[in-house]
Amino acid sequence: MARKPATLSMREAAALPLAVITAWEGLVDRAGVRAGQKVLVHGGAGGVGSVAVQVAAARGAEVFATASAARTPLVRRLGAVPIDYTSVPVERYVAEHTGGAGFDIVFDTVGGSVLDASFEAVRTYTGHVVSALGWGTHALAPLSFRAATYSGIFTLLPMLTGRGREHHGDLREAAALVHEGKLRPLLDGTRYTLADVADAHRSVENGTANGKVVVDVEP
Repeated sequence: MARKPATLSMREAAALPLAVITAWEGLVDRAGVRAGQKVLVHGGAGGVGSVAVQVAAARGAEVFATASAARTPLVRRLGAVPIDYTSVPVERYVAEHTGGAGFDIVFDTVGGSVLDASFEAVRTYTGHVVSALGWGTHALAPLSFRAATYSGIFTLLPMLTGRGREHHGDLREAAALVHEGKLRPLLDGTRYTLADVADAHRSVENGTANGKVVVDVEP
């Protein structure tokens, strides 16, 4: 638990913890993001992706993020160079933004074929791919040929087992970023209550949600 930043509404504060823990574990705890690195966030307009963009930028990295054409302005406002994944193939944006060298860190929030694309976009030797959705069967050859590193993120493990719970202290550091104006949760504009929770789940599943979905629990 951590204190709610005074500058956030209750709805905004509710949207931060899981997204922050996921982004922080991947970018900071696993990949050690730092100033001067080039970071690619897949799904930069999503709930976790939008936080990952801001965390990486706050730590001095040059951030790029994939999104649909309609969401590229939002990604730019968050502090990342947008990449329209619907029209720009991996080899083109790697060549354009890294000179073909690959990104230092690739943060995947989508999974499936996007995780496969991450293995092709990461820098040789020193590159690190982190994914919050690394389920399924994937060919590791593209990653192996680059001698790069992969880490999976499962943030519920400390909550379920009690082990490693100290890592979730990053909420306090995230609150400091909020106070500094470097982090703000991106909320989906639709208001849901418990009566609409099935609709809320569907908006996440079908990809129509713009940001983090929050369900209001009314007394």
